[in-house]
Amino acid sequence: MTRGSLVKAAVGFGLSVGAVFLLLRVVSLQEIGASLSTGQPLFLLPAVALYFVGTYVRSLRWRTLLAKHPVAIGLLFRTLVIGLTVNDLLPGRLGEIARAFLLARRASVPVGASLASIVVERVLDGIALTALLALGIVLAGAGGWLLFSAAFSVALFTVATGGLLWAAVMPRIPRKMGYAIVGLTPDRFRAHGRSLVDGILDGLTPIANPRTAATVLALSLLAWLIESSMYAVVMLGFHVPGGLAASLLGTAFANLATLIPSSPGYVGTFDLALQRVLTDVFSATPGEATGYTIMIHLTLLVPVVVAGLIFLWRENLSLSDLGRRHEPTAERPVAGRQRPLL
Repeated sequence: MTRGSLVKAAVGFGLSVGAVFLLLRVVSLQEIGASLSTGQPLFLLPAVALYFVGTYVRSLRWRTLLAKHPVAIGLLFRTLVIGLTVNDLLPGRLGEIARAFLLARRASVPVGASLASIVVERVLDGIALTALLALGIVLAGAGGWLLFSAAFSVALFTVATGGLLWAAVMPRIPRKMGYAIVGLTPDRFRAHGRSLVDGILDGLTPIANPRTAATVLALSLLAWLIESSMYAVVMLGFHVPGGLAASLLGTAFANLATLIPSSPGYVGTFDLALQRVLTDVFSATPGEATGYTIMIHLTLLVPVVVAGLIFLWRENLSLSDLGRRHEPTAERPVAGRQRPLL
């Protein structure tokens, strides 16, 4: 890892530790245990199923964004799950880079096109989560810091959306800017850098089509509504108050909080945000809120990591392989060649 990456990882780890400290400051382990003991774990089964349905919808969205480079939906689903697994196990959101290089290796999709689609996904997620946050605020009649958070989110993703649409519709100036930045690098990197800039701008062109833009936005909203229903199911199983409004607000605010640098798996930042919503807005006890937060986080992490490691094994890949650049190829590894998972 570079020095910059190490600094970023250290900052993220420190923020996660601080968030966990704040999370546990208001509740004892006995209260958390008592809350968990009253829950019904069978509710986790439909919750996990809903999570993977939402992931499939995200795969459909990704296929729409990569329309110029047709890829089987099964490969996109596996690649997405692997990317989520890498994000949960390694620092620095390396899962996004892993997704791009895995598609280059398995389906000859240009890395720039994949990276562009992933950037668009993140902005679409922000828009969808902001919409859920606004709806939850209306249903709960909440205000204060949640209204400030919603206003900040609206401003942030309005600027991000405007920037992406500008680059997609009028790429000439962004291309010149990208080439100028590439021109600051050593000569041996410039050809690859310009190719990457071209690939990214080419990958943004689908959202210049209003129909495509509307489709991917609708799929984003659907995916997050499905995930919020997962939160609601676990709430029923662990007797957390708030209902629909709590599931919408919890989903939105906890996931927007993952924009803050943190350790792998968004430990601490995600959990503190969700706990605060439940205790401050819906009057859940600290024990109820923290116990639920732990269960929802485990439900989000454990199944996808297990599935991701299985997919890596089936692809004959290890996590360390995903950190290396491969030439784009659709060929599969030689049968029988084994690599360790980790």
